[in-house]
Parts: sequence; structure tokens; C-alpha cells
Amino acid sequence: MNETDDRDADRNTAQAALARAAERCGWPAEFGEALALYLGSVGTMERMAAYLMQVRPKTMEEAADEAVAIVEQRDAWAEHKKSEYYNARVTEFYNRERDEEKGPDHAGLVP
Repeated sequence: MNETDDRDADRNTAQAALARAAERCGWPAEFGEALALYLGSVGTMERMAAYLMQVRPKTMEEAADEAVAIVEQRDAWAEHKKSEYYNARVTEFYNRERDEEKGPDHAGLVP
């Protein structure tokens, strides 16, 4: 089994868990499957399934609102990490050693 198969198995497991959690709330499994498609990643599916099991929202609308909030938090986190990465690259660029800082011997000014 390769890495892609492992990811697919994890995704299928998380999707099935979310469908079961929706059923335990008294809703159709298809609602859980729709949530899984919207959420997209294994981590967000697991988080949503845990929410359904712990909170037991009264309506599907409450559950859908939570799914939207989870996706927004995930996207904000991803954007934050991307920003951190690029800020670090800019800082590296600004702090790099420049030829003029090495002195005339290294800048090619002295034969």
C-alpha cells in the first residue's frame, strides 16, 4: 500500500465517521457525506464528527454553520502559515550578506 492509498483510506474512514455521526444526530447519512465533501480534508472531517458527537446540535443548520466556521478557521490558518513563510523569505533576503558588507577584497574592487 502506498502513501496515496493510505490518504484515500484515511479520507474514507473520516467520511464514514462523519456520516455515522450525522446519523446519530438523527439526520440522513447523506447529510454527513455532504458535510465531508464541503470540509474536504481529513482533519476538518474528524473535527466536525467530534463536534457532532459532543455538542449534538439540534438542527442541520447549526451543524452546517459549524462546518462553515471550521473551513474558515482552516483557511485562515493556512493563510497565516503562508504569510509566515513568505515573511521569513523576505527577512532572509534583507538579512543576507551583501558583497559591499564583505569589504573591498570580496567585492572585486581590489585585484
